[in-house]
Amino acid sequence: MPSRNPILTICFSFLLCSLITAGAGASQSTQETPARVGDAYPLNVCAVTGNPLGANPVVVILSGMPKEELNGREVRFCCGGCKGTFDADPIASNKKLDEMIIADQLTVYPAGTCIVMEDEMMTDPTGPDARKDKNLVIGNRLFRLCCKSCVRRFKKNQEQYRKVLDERIIKEQAAKYPLEVCVITGRPYGESPFELVVANRLVRTCCGGCGQGVRNNPGAAIQKLQEADSSKASTSESKKTGTIMRVDS
Repeated sequence: MPSRNPILTICFSFLLCSLITAGAGASQSTQETPARVGDAYPLNVCAVTGNPLGANPVVVILSGMPKEELNGREVRFCCGGCKGTFDADPIASNKKLDEMIIADQLTVYPAGTCIVMEDEMMTDPTGPDARKDKNLVIGNRLFRLCCKSCVRRFKKNQEQYRKVLDERIIKEQAAKYPLEVCVITGRPYGESPFELVVANRLVRTCCGGCGQGVRNNPGAAIQKLQEADSSKASTSESKKTGTIMRVDS
């Protein structure tokens, strides 16, 4: 038998190892955390227990879900055990999370007409009949629609109707925005703040970089807005009480 060229043998072995390593790397990359679809998790509480998330929540991007539309959703838990509970029944768990998000975002959702059929009046989002309309949660965000036909139209052109809702939220919430400082840095944002909408709330920051910080962790920004709202309401009530004059007989 003819003898093998040792140099060719070594080169071939090196090439084979390289191909195997590249293939393993490609296989590993396909198993990496999937990309998030929609908004980051918008709540400050665990999706299972409803308890505060704490400083180091377990952050998960859903994949392999029994319903395709659930894949890519970001969910946060207070611990790994809660993630296991969520995974045990993903349909029921996601439905519960939808209800949590609906309850939270109905409190700030703009009143008025359907975002698809703009001549169709919707029920008051904070009133007793709010659940009679179609309250749809997509990508951790609530969208309110008047009928099944509008749900279909919305799903075909989500970006267009998201912009309609964003514009309404900015217009309605701008006048009563409770902060004059960036929610990230705490510095005044000036006359031209960077504005974005997360969890159906207007948020103002000093720059686009801080805006991205809000998108990555909206729960923290929302908590600051809620605290500012509460403080503003308390101050306003105190002023009203202080104007009452006492008349002695």
